[in-house]
Amino acid sequence: MIATTIPFPTPGLLRRWLPTLAWTLALGGMAAILLLHIEAVQTARGIQGGFGFLFQPAGFRISESLLTVTPDDPYWMSMAAGLVNTLTVAFVAIPLATALGVGLGLMRLSSHPVASRFAAFIIAPLRNTPVLLQLFVWYGLLLRLPDLRQAWSPLPSVLLSNRGLALPALHGWLPYAAVALAALTLGWRARARFGRPALYTALAAALLAWALLPAIQIDLPVKRGLGLQGGWQPSIEFAALTIGLVIFHAAYIADIVRAAVRAVPVGLVEAGQAMGLTPFGVLRLVIAPYATRVALPPYANQCLALVKNSTLAIAIGYQELMAVINTAITQTGLALEGITLAVAVYLTLALALGGGLSAWNARNTRHGPGDTHGARLGDRPLWNATGSDVSPWRGRMLSAILTVLLAVIAWGLLDWAVLRAVWQGDPAACTNAAGACWAAVGENLPLLFFGTMTEADRGPALIACVALLAGITLTLGARRVPAKIRAALLIALLGTVVIALSGWPWGGSIIGPQRWGGLLVTLILAIAALAAAVPLAFALALLRRSGSRAGSLAAAGLIEAVRGVPLVTQLLFASFVLPMLLGGGVSKFSMALAALSLHTACLLAEVLRGALQAIPPGQMMAARALGMRPVTAYASVIWPQARRIAAPAALGVFVGAVKDTSLVSIIGVFDVLGAAKAVVAGTDWRPYHVEVYLAVALLYFAASLALTRVARRMETRGG
Repeated sequence: MIATTIPFPTPGLLRRWLPTLAWTLALGGMAAILLLHIEAVQTARGIQGGFGFLFQPAGFRISESLLTVTPDDPYWMSMAAGLVNTLTVAFVAIPLATALGVGLGLMRLSSHPVASRFAAFIIAPLRNTPVLLQLFVWYGLLLRLPDLRQAWSPLPSVLLSNRGLALPALHGWLPYAAVALAALTLGWRARARFGRPALYTALAAALLAWALLPAIQIDLPVKRGLGLQGGWQPSIEFAALTIGLVIFHAAYIADIVRAAVRAVPVGLVEAGQAMGLTPFGVLRLVIAPYATRVALPPYANQCLALVKNSTLAIAIGYQELMAVINTAITQTGLALEGITLAVAVYLTLALALGGGLSAWNARNTRHGPGDTHGARLGDRPLWNATGSDVSPWRGRMLSAILTVLLAVIAWGLLDWAVLRAVWQGDPAACTNAAGACWAAVGENLPLLFFGTMTEADRGPALIACVALLAGITLTLGARRVPAKIRAALLIALLGTVVIALSGWPWGGSIIGPQRWGGLLVTLILAIAALAAAVPLAFALALLRRSGSRAGSLAAAGLIEAVRGVPLVTQLLFASFVLPMLLGGGVSKFSMALAALSLHTACLLAEVLRGALQAIPPGQMMAARALGMRPVTAYASVIWPQARRIAAPAALGVFVGAVKDTSLVSIIGVFDVLGAAKAVVAGTDWRPYHVEVYLAVALLYFAASLALTRVARRMETRGG
């Protein structure tokens, strides 16, 4: 008989796992206390918590979805319809954004200077303005389309009007797609093992299966009376959301394509040319596979960002998942349950999409990157890199066509924006104008700058805005000014802002966040969010790299959860749940600041963590050998190097944070974009919303462009 003994934990094992257990118990206890407090607040308001509401009738209709939902159906069916709408937007937008982004990226790499500058001219304003603002612009432009009786038909059976888009619908295509996907997947695997005949056998089996399936029916849209019947009729909101997301993310994908192609080693291209490959063969067999491996990780991030940005549909009235959950929260008061469902769904989507693209990336990189030494394509034009012998007359013809196209576009914009524009007057002066109505901007400048602030508050607010803008200019542009003088000037400007808003020393009243509006909200929100995010990001980066397993897991969990959840969801969480935790009395500005600070900090923490990993461990060892304490070593040795390494990427995060301030209008914070929405909400200036939104876009473009230029200067100068 073999005696068995029960192993007891050794003291060393206990010491190893005791901090983890303590962290877990502490975090679990804090979460339990917060949940109990929220439940107590909901009970005091007469709200019965729990997820049982999912099986109650929703009481509202989903106007547009592939799933038919009535007001009598339960909440879970309405949320399922909203999820289907989200997936529909992603299914349509991701391939279109990819195709457009690849095209723009290749144009940006072209040897023709006109083509390259044309692509850069398109990409720059798209990257440097908020996506929500672009959605408003596209929505306004689509609303200006003719009505259904005069609908534009660019293709047969395709109608475009101010009611939306009407397309032919295919019924019964899903079995064909499933059979084709299965045949390609199985055939490709069989080809790898048994050769090309196995692939042909799989395709023949797919054709046989297609012959046995029922025929696909085509349903064409037809005008009937004052409406349309048949076909697929996506709404104007769906069209605006899809177009906005496609064009916005195509600009980022174009830069990803450009950077990936520039990273291809020249030696691989020269080897392909030496083997006698044609220029197109070099592009298809050498450049494209290598660039795909390089581009897949950032491309996956853009796909995830597109899915998260689909939540912005809540601002234009399209009923995707977040809009449906927001309606359910408003009706039931169950904010914690609704936000929990949203977080769970979006994290699941992020894990599924990110996992699929990661698997694809691992499959493509399993053989290694190949030649990683020597020169890269870099700034060499793509067509010259492939050895393309483009005849001079073809190059000149392409340049002439692009020049004429740019000239036509430039003349059209100049004619609309300047020559035929109306610069001042009332709405009646713009009624018959053929150009832009900039009077809508000029007449509403006080509302755009100050929001709903009173006349007495506008003077101090103007002083505070000027001081903040001067401080931003001094921080970004005055690099030659000595550090001590620059610090003294910044302190003086900050003091000016505090004096202007506090009413001291002239005895004026304090202007609190509840009374702020317009440009003042945007400036203070952006600066305060960045100032709060930097130390929090540094703490999270250090905690994630710490030796404490529990602390590292806690930091990693927080960072990944915040990065995987849309910012709109986080803002709604702050708007609904924070007042319950803090007992009310929290201003919307404070809630928006908390959400933006945490979101920016988690993005910045990953940038700092990468910079800290790039510093050799010997640096810390050498500092400790000299007798420095860990805090002193980090402050004197590690942090200066990490700051220089992380500066370009960190400023990219700052650009995103500045653009993200436009999202606070969703929860009712009256920033510049909220003021622009108030301008176009009136019936007088509503027809000129495009001009108002373009003026606001110019503000964000200037701020983002300034930060981008600083990032490029720091990158080229090494800090």
